[in-house]
Amino acid sequence: PEALQVHNKTMRELIQKWGGYEVKTIGDSFFVAFGDANHAVYFAAEVQLAMLKAPWPMSLLQIPECLLEYDGDDLEHTLWGGLRVRAGIHIGCQNSVELDPETQKADYFGPTVNYAARVESRALGGQVLVSVAVRQRLESP
Repeated sequence: PEALQVHNKTMRELIQKWGGYEVKTIGDSFFVAFGDANHAVYFAAEVQLAMLKAPWPMSLLQIPECLLEYDGDDLEHTLWGGLRVRAGIHIGCQNSVELDPETQKADYFGPTVNYAARVESRALGGQVLVSVAVRQRLESP
């Protein structure tokens, strides 16, 4: 529970910083919408760094998948530690927006959302993947 609180607090602080909209959460998964692809990418990258520096409980850092990892013998350069978040980013127009009866917040549906979920599902913990559409948007002047 404490690790999930650290995770959720970190996510929500960065969602606000980068102007995202928290559509919903399912367990430890966040569905976030951004009005700008750049902000989505900056958010996802900063989440990775923030999770590295988060104040994880010692009990979590004893789990093999969450152990602190260093760059060789350089104990000043932590490569990983704590929960590993994966992210998938896609852009497009929302096809359907409905009011969630439980949260009273807008919920998005349709092919754009489904594609973003597929991109995210291919990522491993600690990775940020973007669709070709996002890459092209970021590369365009």
